[in-house]
Amino acid sequence: MTIPAADPPAPTPRGTGSATLVEPIKVMLVDDYQEARDNLGRVLDRLGGIKVVGLAGDGAEALDLAEKVAPQVVLMDLRMPRMDGVEATRLLAERHPAIAVLILSAYGDEGLVIDALTAGARGYLLKGTQAPQLAEAIVGAANGQARIAGQVTRPILERLVEALGQERETARLAQEARQASERISRRQQQFATVAAHELRTPVTAVLGSLTTLERLIPPEELPPVAGDMLSACTRQARRLARLVEDLTVVAKGASGGITVKPAMVDVGETIASVVADLDHLGAERVRVNAAPGLVAWADPDRYTQVLTNLVRNALQYSPPGEPVEVSASAAPGVVRVAVADRGPGIPAERLPELFDRFGDRGKTHATGLGVGLWIVRELLNAMHGNVWVEANPEGGSIFYSAIPAHNRSADWDRDPDLS
Repeated sequence: MTIPAADPPAPTPRGTGSATLVEPIKVMLVDDYQEARDNLGRVLDRLGGIKVVGLAGDGAEALDLAEKVAPQVVLMDLRMPRMDGVEATRLLAERHPAIAVLILSAYGDEGLVIDALTAGARGYLLKGTQAPQLAEAIVGAANGQARIAGQVTRPILERLVEALGQERETARLAQEARQASERISRRQQQFATVAAHELRTPVTAVLGSLTTLERLIPPEELPPVAGDMLSACTRQARRLARLVEDLTVVAKGASGGITVKPAMVDVGETIASVVADLDHLGAERVRVNAAPGLVAWADPDRYTQVLTNLVRNALQYSPPGEPVEVSASAAPGVVRVAVADRGPGIPAERLPELFDRFGDRGKTHATGLGVGLWIVRELLNAMHGNVWVEANPEGGSIFYSAIPAHNRSADWDRDPDLS
């Protein structure tokens, strides 16, 4: 490349007290074409105020040479063997942030320009640039200024305008999606509030009547078919009552209204009562292994609701006939209960939203409101507990819950271990 000589650029002054010292700008040239870098070096040396302190044939050689000659400005080619100009620019910017890199390339593709500037280049010039403009760019780079060749400025601006347009469109769509999600959430909340209010009284009345009938009429006085029908109606009424309780928690949870009344809770007895309330098919599938003497400090009704949701969730997602294992053990300051199912497992992309309100475990045949696990989390949080899920080595998932133990140490509240 031949660059005609021109008037020298203004020197870079350095003030030291009353005297002013003028030092040339130290420049290193990096180009795999030896004749090009030699010619450019001779031209720059003839210009006052610029001193070529090093010549390198590729990016790797430039990195080593920069350690020795400490240039202020590096004129960097792009297409080179071993290490190209973009990678060399990135490494120079990391190791020597004070060195300004100017790309001097025969290629004006906007993609290359963006890559070079992103890597840390101070400017981008095309080979064939006249000596005055090149010298001006070197002096500007040494003083913290940037320079991009006019031939590539327009494509870069067009690319930038396009990117900004896409960003605005993405932001608009995200805002619309967020607003739609908020509208859906409000409607779901309104539904839960109204449904809980309207269903509580009739469901309570139906369940009370059915349980009263079961107490007043001995089983032996009912025909077998009638007895089975009465038992089935009672089970379904209890299921409706649990649904109402879930909806009540959803309604209260949105306003932060969940209240708990902690007391001593026998964990083994609570698990046994949860299993006893299942229908016979569900109860037969649950295997319990609870350490004796486990006492938690929790709201008895809320804790029962937590374990009921976890056990029913496991039964719902396990194949028919597959067991659900419930185990309880003591840990420092807490009582830990694990509920293991043999279901399809939970896809990784579902885990972040698994405990969200109206969330789900993925593509399954299970049905429901999608609030059970959210209720578990909210109730445990209100009782200073925790819930999390892990993969079951035998297939499916294991849901762990931790609740404060009744005999926890005095410093438990300051340093709880709920995992």
